[in-house]
Amino acid sequence: MILPPYLANHVQKKQKNGIQSRDGGHLTIGAVMARILVADNRVVIRAGLRALLQTRSDFLVCGEARDGREAIDLALQKKPDIVVINDNMPVVNGIEATRQIRQASPGTEVLIYTEENNGDLIREALGAGARGYLLKSASDEEVIEAIAALASHCPFYSSVVSERFLHNMTQSVRGDSRGVRLTGREQEILRLVAEGRRGKHIAQMLGISKKTVDTHRTAAMRKLQLQSVAEVVRYAVREKLIHA
Repeated sequence: MILPPYLANHVQKKQKNGIQSRDGGHLTIGAVMARILVADNRVVIRAGLRALLQTRSDFLVCGEARDGREAIDLALQKKPDIVVINDNMPVVNGIEATRQIRQASPGTEVLIYTEENNGDLIREALGAGARGYLLKSASDEEVIEAIAALASHCPFYSSVVSERFLHNMTQSVRGDSRGVRLTGREQEILRLVAEGRRGKHIAQMLGISKKTVDTHRTAAMRKLQLQSVAEVVRYAVREKLIHA
């Protein structure tokens, strides 16, 4: 059995110390477990995810939430490694819950688990700090793959989403009201800068390096002849990238 990436270093360390970390493909005493909070307003979805995740000895479902407020409270209380949350949650929607969870517990990764393959929703999820976006139509294998990726702090997006949206987001060229053309990535980074996000945080949100963020930001500001963050904010408001 090949261990997921986030366990590889731990297993090697245990083996060097003479501690057996695997037995017949299952982790034993001393193994690292990814603690997961499942949040969905439908009982059948929560039960299905719990049953699937419990087939893995390296995953532990540490709690379940029926609405966004409960998800926030449980995330702050239990400090899970990963929160799997539906975007369409009662009381507090999944996107706002994601934002609050990430602000209060930056080390907790969030996977949006949704029926919607919607570009605007994906942008909102990224802006809120989610690093994973998975459709509920995904296979069990893809769910496991998504959890393993986030457990190692790597972003994960449904293959359908990746093909239809993320490629366009990074490669397409868009024009603003003055005819200046920015790539989708440049425009996204300027929006996040205008929202007050710092380079390191933007890099974590988008799953890229801070150097890459700085490169896109510098290129965009040069194209637009912007000299300061204040000018970036005014541009973003004018182009309706953010609301004043």
